[in-house]
Amino acid sequence: MRLSCFFLYLLMLTLSLPAVARQDPGSGADPSGILPSNHRRAGVADEAIRAELDFVLYLMGRGDFRESLFLLEGLGPGSASLEDSLHYLTGWVLYHQKMLEPSASRLMQVSYESPVYHKSHFFAAYNLAHAGNTRQARSVLQSVEVAGSGLPLAMLGFQLGGIDLLERNLDAYAAAAPGRVSGHHALAHHEGRMQQHYTRLRSSSQPVPMVAAGLSAIVPGLGKIYAGKPAEGIAAFLYTTALGLAAYDAYRGGGTGNPLFLVTATVTAVFYGGNILGSATAARRTQNEFKHEMDQRILFDMHIPLRNAYP
Repeated sequence: MRLSCFFLYLLMLTLSLPAVARQDPGSGADPSGILPSNHRRAGVADEAIRAELDFVLYLMGRGDFRESLFLLEGLGPGSASLEDSLHYLTGWVLYHQKMLEPSASRLMQVSYESPVYHKSHFFAAYNLAHAGNTRQARSVLQSVEVAGSGLPLAMLGFQLGGIDLLERNLDAYAAAAPGRVSGHHALAHHEGRMQQHYTRLRSSSQPVPMVAAGLSAIVPGLGKIYAGKPAEGIAAFLYTTALGLAAYDAYRGGGTGNPLFLVTATVTAVFYGGNILGSATAARRTQNEFKHEMDQRILFDMHIPLRNAYP
């Protein structure tokens, strides 16, 4: 598949170059707005790169991102006017390939003069946040150049608010919330959802591992019920109690010297200790599950307005 696409590309390039050379320097249109309009003044090398980028755009339109990346990685350096296009397209293909950190690295190199500057840097920050690198994502957003009070400024505040929630910096989120997206109805709905996430994070009471362990030391399984795992708690109570009763019965039948008592008492002690440790682990697991759920919800609501505003 890769070789067939590559040979098809060579054929198209061979046929297109003479036609391009005969065109007027100001003719030709790039419907995407990604490629610079003055590329033909830069010479034959840029003509070849432009022809290759046109084919890359065609492949991307078909959803063939693997072949697009193969061709983009084979392109040599062009003029400064084409560097932004190379960085953007490579970053965008990597984004669709779920290679988020390499995508962010390329998107961050798009210059302010590019028509896709804001889109590139917002998606670079989102990719880093999704990869768990919220610190660098914040740094990218704080470096974005924004003029006036249009959509880019509102999107910048919205994305920074999402980073605050991902980092559980709830006070900073609340302080910046008033007027964050005022006047931008496209973001108002998503800001409302972010406010819901903030409220849930603020009001959430997560189980404490030491408390869960202490409760299970008093009543086996109670700590797991406290940690939000009632089925595990009931099971722990039943098997620990059953083993304890078996040990007591063996003790009544032969005292402490009874071999059956020694075995059942040892097994009961092991299960009792495991129940305590398991309760602490259950509390930590509940914390992690809640964190993962909230992170996914926040990332989802950061992503949707980006795709809507910068398709």
